Amino acid sequence: MAQGGQKSKEALKTLGIPKLFFSYFLPSLVAMLALSTYSTIDGIFVGKKLGENALAAIGIAWPIFPILIAFELLFSVGAAAMASYFLGRGKAFRARIVFSSVFYFALSTSIIGGIVLFIYSDSIALMLGSSETLLPLVRHYTEVIYLGAFIIVLHPMLDIFAINDKQPVLAMLAMVVGSLANIILNYIFLFILEFGIASSALATLLGHGIGMCILLQHFLRKKGDLYLIRTFDIYALLSATKNGIPQSSSEISVSLMMLIFNHTISSIAGDRGLAIYSVIMYIGIIPFTILLSMAQGVQPIASFNYGAKLMERVMGIFKFGLFFSFVGGIMLYGFFYLCSPYFVSWFLPNDIAMRDMNLLKDAQDSVRLYFLGYALLGVNIVSAIFFQSIQRTFSSFMITLAYTLLFALLFVSILPSFYGFRGVMLSYPLGILCATFVTLGTIFYERKNGILKILK
Repeated sequence: MAQGGQKSKEALKTLGIPKLFFSYFLPSLVAMLALSTYSTIDGIFVGKKLGENALAAIGIAWPIFPILIAFELLFSVGAAAMASYFLGRGKAFRARIVFSSVFYFALSTSIIGGIVLFIYSDSIALMLGSSETLLPLVRHYTEVIYLGAFIIVLHPMLDIFAINDKQPVLAMLAMVVGSLANIILNYIFLFILEFGIASSALATLLGHGIGMCILLQHFLRKKGDLYLIRTFDIYALLSATKNGIPQSSSEISVSLMMLIFNHTISSIAGDRGLAIYSVIMYIGIIPFTILLSMAQGVQPIASFNYGAKLMERVMGIFKFGLFFSFVGGIMLYGFFYLCSPYFVSWFLPNDIAMRDMNLLKDAQDSVRLYFLGYALLGVNIVSAIFFQSIQRTFSSFMITLAYTLLFALLFVSILPSFYGFRGVMLSYPLGILCATFVTLGTIFYERKNGILKILK
């Protein structure tokens, strides 16, 4: 174990940037795509089996997931960057303290929080924008999610730590196995046993639970540099929280944006508009996941080399990540523009054309318009995670706030008055465009006056 760990550390210091990036990016991509299928499979199976109202109900419940992920990211991303930094400095025990403190806190608080959410599930559903028609469906789905909230929090947290413990293949394996279990269980519960919408949520939890157990055994058996020890350090927890604010605020902003979009769409286009937006969110998971994986390919390399004071390599991985995410974003938009008719049809019942002959076309047009934002999204995500990786929390926070909420919220408060539902769809790509200027401005400032001036 020690010899393998030493080889991994040497690779982080010496291996060529492109080759090193892909050694993290590709396993992360497979793992994140597997993770994205949890929600996507829910949407496909629920839409096909239970119809567009059930699909709209899950869309109403969607903001819950970014909140849970935000809670996880508040601790895990900052803590993982800290742990990787300490490993780069040769302080493995300090890295274990950070990991253990964050794990114990996240476990206990997510259990308590899930119980509280379960108690107020009806009130939360109405707050999310549910109509009286959709309320029973939203409640049945979310109650199961609330009770298993700790699993949804811990699975991606352990995945991030596994990657930073130089185990990207294990992280990939856990996600793939859990995802396959979710697909199989969704089919059994919905199409064979016909248990209803709550069973889709149960399949999601069971899939996450399997992936979590695969990752947990690695840390319990002490097979890497990071593992659980009997300690809790409040200072480590607070430091991780500080470093995790940018990405946590990203998910909170996404949840708030979805909430505002849901209410705006509901007032303009009713449950039909919500069904279209749900389709967009489900399909959008895929390109977002690919772009996020690019950023996660940058993070451990930047954090480790920053801790090892190899500044030239830190700057090298940032430049490579920016270029790769920009080219990748443009290619992704072209792909999804061409393939949108096929993807949209996955989520709608086979008889939808007889009941609403324009729904399929309207959903396709909305996907093509909304997805314009993904062409530049990767540049923003990579920049935000990079600055967080080298402990430039404020710069990361400003970029994150810009691309997740600030400008999209501005446009969605104005454009629907002139362009209706189409104005809502335009708000996202215009928001990303404006956010990119903020990102470029932040990079320019850091090159002239901040950390990038040192790294040049």
